[in-house]
Amino acid sequence: MEEALDIKQTLLFDTQAVHAHFLKVGKQRKLPIAAWKLPDDNVQHIIMDVSGEVKLVDVELENMPPGFIVSAFEEDYTQVSKANYIHADLHYNSHHNEIVSNATEQHWISTVEDIKAQILHDLEDGYQLSAKPGDPEQAHTGRQEMNKDQFIKLVESAKRQIQEQRFKKVVPSRCQYVQLPEGFSIAATFQRMCKMYPHAFVSAIAMPGLGVWLGASPEILVKTFINEGKRIFSTMALAGTQKLDAENNIKNAAWRSKEIEEQAMVSRYIINCFKKIRLREFDEDGPHTVEAGNLLHLRTDFTVNMDEVNFYELGSVMLKLLHPTSAVCGLPKEPALEFIAEHEHYDRELFAGFLGPVNINDEVNVFVNLRCMQLLGKKALIYAGAGVTADSEAEKEWMETSIKMETLQKVLY
Repeated sequence: MEEALDIKQTLLFDTQAVHAHFLKVGKQRKLPIAAWKLPDDNVQHIIMDVSGEVKLVDVELENMPPGFIVSAFEEDYTQVSKANYIHADLHYNSHHNEIVSNATEQHWISTVEDIKAQILHDLEDGYQLSAKPGDPEQAHTGRQEMNKDQFIKLVESAKRQIQEQRFKKVVPSRCQYVQLPEGFSIAATFQRMCKMYPHAFVSAIAMPGLGVWLGASPEILVKTFINEGKRIFSTMALAGTQKLDAENNIKNAAWRSKEIEEQAMVSRYIINCFKKIRLREFDEDGPHTVEAGNLLHLRTDFTVNMDEVNFYELGSVMLKLLHPTSAVCGLPKEPALEFIAEHEHYDRELFAGFLGPVNINDEVNVFVNLRCMQLLGKKALIYAGAGVTADSEAEKEWMETSIKMETLQKVLY
């Protein structure tokens, strides 16, 4: 079943109001919701799964119904064969300005219609929602922040193990609590993020058991799409970080050898994944400097014509090989993950995992969950990591995590 309801004439209608009412209905009925905007695209999407469950599914991107995939950062990276999935039973598209029903099972159809009617009824009444953060039933984690001295010691410990040749790179992370402002609105904050970070993948997800997360990620993990009738796969190597300001912009950015080598490691990691599956026909473009919020990064793009190589499962295969990437854990993967498990002393949960829309408009867009925050009661928990190599300076790595956290702090006030 696929049915569209045109809501162009709805009184006081705007995308923020639609998002707020999806959140309202989702919170009342405990239904999973995902909202997003792709990089360099003004179109916003909101979906709802009317089953009330975040499904654990096999990561077979080519065979999934339209929906949104979410995976945690797993220290046991072999678990990537399964991920959480939100079905697009209801799908709002801001460009077409309509809510589409995609439920196919007969026993869900009446539920979809009830929810759609409730959302539209609230909109017609001009109901304004200030969405309250978090789920009242969600327990506070009590997670401890890592102060500057502790993080610097962590970086120094990582450097010692690099010198001992346990690994070449590792990405330690930390988290920080931030007080949410009075009258905080998830829907309004999402709108600000879309405007402030047009080149990022902006997302807001609310899921029973997994909580509420907002993010603005610059790093695509797996993308598949059709271009001139041909199915294309793409991914990127994104690493190296500088602060973006009036003096230090894309045109005059200068990169240190540490940052250049860090980015090269990520590129080599992707190429090695291609080698594992004996894929030799790919295009490589970069590295070049790109803007991501208040930061600059080095980026290399990789593309494959899946028709030419006759490899239509490439998206799923590469997702399992790439995650977690060297940009969020390190190289080699196994000892870097062991170091993180031994020294970070907290669960990253969805930070540094992956998420994104699957088979929406014949595309798959899965991103690394960077620049993200978790809503917990009246506070947000913001996450950030920094790539440590032999040339790292602990003080600069601390500053890098602080600058990354500013990306999301700026949207709150």
